[in-house]
Amino acid sequence: MKKVVITILVVILLSVGIFGAYEYITEPKIVDGVMSKNIDAKGKPGETTTVFSPDDTIYFSAEANRFWINKAEVVWYKGEIETANRLFVEKEVDVNKEGYFTAKLSKPGLEEGHYSVTIYVDGKKIRETDAEFTIKK
Repeated sequence: MKKVVITILVVILLSVGIFGAYEYITEPKIVDGVMSKNIDAKGKPGETTTVFSPDDTIYFSAEANRFWINKAEVVWYKGEIETANRLFVEKEVDVNKEGYFTAKLSKPGLEEGHYSVTIYVDGKKIRETDAEFTIKK
């Protein structure tokens, strides 16, 4: 009877461990993408917003969710997230000391309308997180 209980416990622990490892590896590696008009001295996003004026500097910040991810690619879009709508691509964005990837869009005179931004682990094609924002005069 003791061997049966030990065997069952080992199987349960192995199953939980394998499931946890699978979840850790396959879940998003960059999360919580937010928009802001500034970042603090440590690199954390300031007050978040989704509405900007045409002359604002726009910051996109997303948190690294895995310690081994240290570079990302950020893609800005005019409108929906489609290749044809790409506005600007930032390659090799480094994670900062606070654990955030931060990119900025500073193009005075942006047209009014809907915009989007996405982030990818550098060299990968899987979108980790995204955000949408609006330019209004």
